[in-house]
Amino acid sequence: MISRIILWRHGQTDLNRQRRLQGSSDYPLNDTGIAQAKAAAKKIADLGPTHIVSSDLSRAYDTAARLARRTDLEIVVDPRVQERSFGSWEGLTADEIAEVDREGLTKWRAGQEPGGDVETREACGRRVVESIADWSGRLADHDDAVLVIVSHGGAISNGIMSLLGTNPSLSQPLAGMDNCHWAVLAPQANRTPAWRLMAYNLN
Repeated sequence: MISRIILWRHGQTDLNRQRRLQGSSDYPLNDTGIAQAKAAAKKIADLGPTHIVSSDLSRAYDTAARLARRTDLEIVVDPRVQERSFGSWEGLTADEIAEVDREGLTKWRAGQEPGGDVETREACGRRVVESIADWSGRLADHDDAVLVIVSHGGAISNGIMSLLGTNPSLSQPLAGMDNCHWAVLAPQANRTPAWRLMAYNLN
């Protein structure tokens, strides 16, 4: 069974640096992100990972690849852990969003759902939970499996809230996770919720 899940956010991209929303659009790591991924992979390798799952977006996959090279583990792609979709907001800064959807931006900044074509936090969290439940089943017969899921800030925070029994659409979001930082979850046998958050935003 799984003894720990490490939810690892990808390294920096140019859009991260420019404070533009990426969402489900595909943007590569920049040089800083590559260096972050190499440094973080060395630390995560010391945690004894046994399986690596990655979002299908290149910034996550290329982050995962640094760990795969260190551990000789295969990367399995799972689109369910890709970033929350921000629809027509993707590629824009907050100022640019305000020009086209000030009401939605105001709601988003207040921790509410902005509406429009932006994926809800609940929907995002639900698919991450589905992925984790699936992998928990697949690894049920493994001894002390340590699953690393390489994902994205929004997907990780919404997934964690959902795993802990909170509807992310009805609650204030978790604090943001920095690039190439990670969270650690451990199972709780015969308890609800079934997972416990052990650490958040580690590096």
